Amino acid sequence: MKKTLSWAIAFIFVFMCFSGCLENNDDDIPNKTPEARILKPGQGNDFEVGEFFTIDGSLSSDPDGDDLQYMWTLSGLGSPIDLSNQMSDSVMVDTPGDDLVLTLMVSDSGGLTSHDIVVINIEPGNRPPVASIITPSNGGSYSKGKEVTFNGMSSSDADNDPLTYVWELGEAGEPTYKASIESKFSLALGEGDWSVILTVTDPDGETNFVKHSFSVTDLPPIAMITVDKTTVFTDELIQFSGEDSYDPEGEALDFLWNFGDNKTSSLKSPQHSWTEAGMYQITLTVMADDQEGYDTKNIEIKSLGPIAKLEFKDDGGTTVEKIRSNANVTLDASESSGPDGEIKEYKWDFGDGIERTTNESTTEYSWSAGGYYNVTLIVTDENDKTGEITKLLQVVPEDYSDEGQDGSLVAQDIEQNYNLNVEIFVSLMEIEFTEISCIGVSGSLDYTITVIDSNGNEVGNDNGNIACGDAGVSWDFSLDSNNEQIELGDYQANIAFTNSGTPVQASWNYRFAVFYEF
Repeated sequence: MKKTLSWAIAFIFVFMCFSGCLENNDDDIPNKTPEARILKPGQGNDFEVGEFFTIDGSLSSDPDGDDLQYMWTLSGLGSPIDLSNQMSDSVMVDTPGDDLVLTLMVSDSGGLTSHDIVVINIEPGNRPPVASIITPSNGGSYSKGKEVTFNGMSSSDADNDPLTYVWELGEAGEPTYKASIESKFSLALGEGDWSVILTVTDPDGETNFVKHSFSVTDLPPIAMITVDKTTVFTDELIQFSGEDSYDPEGEALDFLWNFGDNKTSSLKSPQHSWTEAGMYQITLTVMADDQEGYDTKNIEIKSLGPIAKLEFKDDGGTTVEKIRSNANVTLDASESSGPDGEIKEYKWDFGDGIERTTNESTTEYSWSAGGYYNVTLIVTDENDKTGEITKLLQVVPEDYSDEGQDGSLVAQDIEQNYNLNVEIFVSLMEIEFTEISCIGVSGSLDYTITVIDSNGNEVGNDNGNIACGDAGVSWDFSLDSNNEQIELGDYQANIAFTNSGTPVQASWNYRFAVFYEF
């Protein structure tokens, strides 16, 4: 009996434990994220403003089978726009835009969300065209006997649709008639007041029109002044031309110029100058068939101020353009003049960094180095107006010449150097060593002569042996600018002697010369 009871108790315990372990607890199962999927519209679809289109999120799902909440929004037009909270709906957008982002957000009962997006474009709806007339201008006047051009080519359509044109034309207060269906045409009209209506239509039937009123009449001639310059000095001629003037009806023109100084001309293209400074208004009147046309132009006439003139004169008073260095030259400005006031000051710039101011019209100066010098004279009159002139002066170096006799006791080796400076405008350089001798009854000397230019290049040389008591030897060297390039700068002539025996006396004569083109 006790054994049976024990088994029963054990069975009940096991059964209760097994039942409890198999019990389902929903709180232990995690909530899964739903999936948002847009069925419609498709990626990149285009719609027009005001057009209804379908949004469909029916492909969205929830793994747990929960009911979903839907929210559709559109971004790209400022603040996001809420379109719908339905799974599927028909919506429209009233603002155009490209690359707009349509977003579907789904959420389940547990608060988990998911998104899907497509990009769409909302194109503007059909927009009406705009009629525009270039010619005839509204309120314009046109010449009788000449065709009037009707030009509506500036009409436009915001959607770039092709347009059709209808022109209706009529005299003021009279019925109109269809004149053309072209965008541009020309027509001869009689004298009077006219009105024209242009109507343009796009392929969707949208229309727009514009109306212009104009007149056809005998128009006055057109005066047109052309001039080669508008600012000149006193007594300077200006060329005027009325060549571009015309009469719309083609009649011959008569011309009348008024130059603002009580002077006139009836020529088509006259010349004129003024004696006094000031601002003058020039008027051209053209006449045809008792009608007149006018044009004006302002001309500024400036005071000329003093006129600077400069000459270079040598000691004999001859006008020159080149002088020798270190030679005085007279700078003569006596021919300078001041039409509007006496000259009170002369300022000289000699082109070598030296300046001088005088109240005299002449001054003397000399230049120490050869070259070209820009000499400037500025004259100032009593009205403090100035005139200026610059002239080029060539300054040629003085010819150089040096000659003499040298000698030296030669025990072993000796040398003697001579320097020559060669300046601009050189024409010829000469170097001579003569009577190179060894004085004594016995022995001999070796000699070497070299000439080095300003760049360190050897340009001339000679060498030899002289016996004491024999006649002297000579050597000469020259550079001619007509045949060779003579470098400017310092040249060096060197004579050297070598003696390996008893000391003896060496003797020689030298001559150096540099000549310049003058």
